Amino acid sequence: IKSTRAMPRTVLARTVLALAAAAFAVLYTTLEAPASCPHDPPESCFFSEAYAPARARFREAAALAGATLHQLNITADLTIDVAVIPANAATPPTLVHMSGTHGVEAHAGSAVQLALLKRWADAPADAPSSRGVRVVLVHAVNPHGFHCGRRWNEQGVDLNRNLLSEREFAALSEGGSERAALYDEHEWLWNMDQAWTPLFDDARFALRAVYAICLLGMGKVKRALVSGQYHAASSLFYGGSSLAPSHALLLPLLQREALAREEWTRCCRR
Repeated sequence: IKSTRAMPRTVLARTVLALAAAAFAVLYTTLEAPASCPHDPPESCFFSEAYAPARARFREAAALAGATLHQLNITADLTIDVAVIPANAATPPTLVHMSGTHGVEAHAGSAVQLALLKRWADAPADAPSSRGVRVVLVHAVNPHGFHCGRRWNEQGVDLNRNLLSEREFAALSEGGSERAALYDEHEWLWNMDQAWTPLFDDARFALRAVYAICLLGMGKVKRALVSGQYHAASSLFYGGSSLAPSHALLLPLLQREALAREEWTRCCRR
């Protein structure tokens, strides 16, 4: 009778141990096996949904690829991260890749950088550094825009129009310049003074754009759109009145780690 009563407890104990072993095996396999991408094509898994996970993945991938990581603080929570992969050469040529100058476009640039770092970590012989080329990857030049899904930075500045000298800023900030006059002639087309109503404002903008092109000409509209402006801080495509924090922090690092001033100017001031 005693052994008969003990049997259920023995079976229960063995069942618990078996389940625990199975759970451990599943957990171990999950931790050890590489994560598979559920999307097609699998390269889409290099894209991140937001700034914070993209930055974390970039930092992890940079470490695995043997890069030296530099952190430039825009705010306590927003940073530009720069990964430098050195080359075995005295004065190597340098490859610079920057993502997120326009924050809303950073998802694609961040994905490209993540894919490159993974490829170079998996196959170091394929990395440019193995062929004497130094690599500098700048992640999220505009971390505020990346985080908030905006083109401009925390100051409302379009960074793609901000990399200028003090003399150039002074000349362009004059409200009476030809550039300013051209922008002011078209600003009614893209500067909205009220909340956007989907469908209705989509249609209204399309009609206004057609009207502007017919009235003013495609060439003038395009120049006003892509040239930027430096006199109306609350309007779109504002290039600022001085170097934005992102550029002020990034330039010295690039000059120290990779490029001379002239090389940086030829490479990136476009």
